Amino acid sequence: MIGKIVAGVIAVLCAAALTLATMIALVQGTIVAVSLADWRVRILAVTVDFVIGTVLLLGCIYLATHLAVRVLGVENAEFPPLPDNSPLTDSHSGDPSKN
Repeated sequence: MIGKIVAGVIAVLCAAALTLATMIALVQGTIVAVSLADWRVRILAVTVDFVIGTVLLLGCIYLATHLAVRVLGVENAEFPPLPDNSPLTDSHSGDPSKN
């Protein structure tokens, strides 16, 4: 039990540190990109910064959730049942043929 708690705390700290490092890198990259003199290179740099930033932040989210599932996982538990997909009826409308 103690090991699971320590692993959970380490996973949270690692995910937070990774996200903070990514945000610092993105802010620095954005500052450099918008300070470029040539407008064509500036547009390219901002676009690349946006794409790389999106990929990095999605990677941080993936790693954080993956670590959380590994640490707090339920091993071989059953998935909850899927909801019934039958059509919903409106109880306030009365007879649908009168609409």
